[in-house]
Amino acid sequence: MIRQSLAGALLSLALLVAPAQAQTAPTPDHLKAAREVVVASGMAQSFDAIYPEFSARVRQTIGVTRPEMQKDMDAVLESLKADADAKRTEIVDTTARVFASKMTESDLKEVAAFFNSPVGQRYNAHRNEIIDEVFTLLQPWSVATSNFLFDRFNAEMRKRGHQL
Repeated sequence: MIRQSLAGALLSLALLVAPAQAQTAPTPDHLKAAREVVVASGMAQSFDAIYPEFSARVRQTIGVTRPEMQKDMDAVLESLKADADAKRTEIVDTTARVFASKMTESDLKEVAAFFNSPVGQRYNAHRNEIIDEVFTLLQPWSVATSNFLFDRFNAEMRKRGHQL
């Protein structure tokens, strides 16, 4: 009896949840807006470096050690460019689906409008150098902050009669 009631409750819950999940599937326009954010924000550009880095690594490791393979290596690397481009499109689309799952279509359109605006383009123009500079500052700041907090923690523990 309890088992049947539990099964009935679970089935009812599943029927209530299923339509809600179906409604959350993004529309083509929603995905288009999300993709625009991925591209306009410069996020898609970060995926552009994958093939050139791969190609450079191959040229460095194989090209240097096996120079007789240079011609074939160049041909194969060139033929792989289309596959790399397809993989780039795949990750851009996947990233767009993630954005679409987290944000509404109208919000995504506003974000895309910002990144396509002059101020958004200026933001993108400086974003990488800002991130690089912040990362350079982050390591010593992290150590100093950790030391500061530990010193404060140690002092408070001493006030409470504890020696560390």
